[in-house]
Amino acid sequence: LFFTFKQIINYNCRALVAAVPFFTFADQNFVSEVVVKLRYEVFQPGDLIIKEGTIGTKMYFIQEGIVDIVTRDGEVATSLSDGSYFGDLNELLDNPIQ
Repeated sequence: LFFTFKQIINYNCRALVAAVPFFTFADQNFVSEVVVKLRYEVFQPGDLIIKEGTIGTKMYFIQEGIVDIVTRDGEVATSLSDGSYFGDLNELLDNPIQ
């Protein structure tokens, strides 16, 4: 069997994107185009992903693990886990807010 890169990404990441309410009833071709724009990133415990107040330029989907949302005081406000998402949806859609 031979699969293209797009087919592999689509298979591995479609469920992550499909779980976002915005994409629930979206056309499958549109979802596929979004999925192929995803880039895999790995973060270690204690890594800072984005600082509060920073203008976001990415949308993050958590495939596996836990992301703590930490206040400026260092308190954990909430935690996100497998299947959760956060960030700038406009960037993923090539529609930056003007």
